[in-house]
Order: sequence, then structure tokens, then C-alpha cells
Amino acid sequence: MQDPLDDHLSIASARTLQKPRLLLQHIRDAYPIGIPALSIKSTTDRIGLDAGYSFHLGTPEPELRRIASWIITNIKESERIEIIIGRLWKRFGREDLVLSSILLANLPNQTKMHDWKWVTLVDLISHVERKRERIPIEVMLLHVEEMSRANCSNINEELGLKLLNGTAAEKCLGIVGIYQLSKKETISEDMEAELKTVKLPDGDGLLRRIRDAIVD
Repeated sequence: MQDPLDDHLSIASARTLQKPRLLLQHIRDAYPIGIPALSIKSTTDRIGLDAGYSFHLGTPEPELRRIASWIITNIKESERIEIIIGRLWKRFGREDLVLSSILLANLPNQTKMHDWKWVTLVDLISHVERKRERIPIEVMLLHVEEMSRANCSNINEELGLKLLNGTAAEKCLGIVGIYQLSKKETISEDMEAELKTVKLPDGDGLLRRIRDAIVD
């Protein structure tokens, strides 16, 4: 039985796998494969633009996990996958960010410092925020939940407190990260006090509900 997504991924040449620009285009061409109805596209485009994504095609998560698995299988060097993650953030399609969350969470730790994935995520967010100004909270949730699913380390208190005193996007990541931490262990009094006083944007109901779920 033919599998169009596997067929497309398998035609990638050795040169495509070596060149991030070509690989990113190959991945982008894979996203629409198997999307059932073109009528969905106008809706997903509107949702994507409203959320701040450069595109939103509606690719299902199982297919994105298959693409991530293909990348990890065919590119052995973690450093090259980190470059791909950076380029996915730069392009900033909704599918790109889902794919990034899966790749980052499943990279091996090797000899890196314990919380390097959190530091990498902060760097990505800070860099993109300076250019785009707006990063959907869904992006934070995707990455934090995926790291939890892959049994990565939770955010540490020092980084959490630093983020709560950072930019709007950093505050958002801090709250989401601390929320995930609070599911597994009791947060400190200092962190709870900082959460209660952190200033949130007006009208950001979801982020307030997440914060209130931690401190209530």
C-alpha cells in the first residue's frame, strides 16, 4: 500500500539532507500531503494569521511526528538538528513550531548541561520576540508539554524567576514552565510570591487562568 508522505520524504537526496535551506523546503512540501479537504485551508490560514504564524496548513500531529522521526533518523548530528530547529522558528509556520517542539524534546542530552533545552527555548523565544513581537502562548505550551512527555528536566527555580521578570514572551514561558513544574512538585514561596505579583497583559485570559491554577 502506498504512503504518499513516506514516498515524498524518501526522495530527499543526500544534498538535501546536508543543506538546511533545501531540507526546510522539502519539509514544507511534506506538510500538505494527506490534508483531506482544501475547504479547510481558508479557515486555517485565517487562524494562522490571527495567531501570528506565517502559515497554518492544518497538518495533523501524527504526520508531523512522522516527519520529526524521519529527520532524527536521517540526521545523526544533534547540532545539525538544532540548526534546523532555529530555522523552523525563523520561518514560524504553525507546523514548523509543532515540529520544533518534537525535535527539541527528543534530542539526546549527551554531555550538555542539565537544562540546556530550556536555555535553548528561551534563546529561541527571545530572538523571535525581538523581530515578531508576538508569540502565541500555544507555542510555549507545545514545547513545554512535549518536553514533559519526553521526560526532560523541569524548569529550575532560578530560570523561572528570571523569566517572570523578563519580556512579555519570557513571562509567558516562565508561567507555563512553572505550571508544568507545579504538577510534579511543590513550588517555593519565593516563586509563588513572584507569580502573584507578575504583571500580565490585559485580556490574556488563558495565561491568567494558568497562573491562577498554580497559586490558588
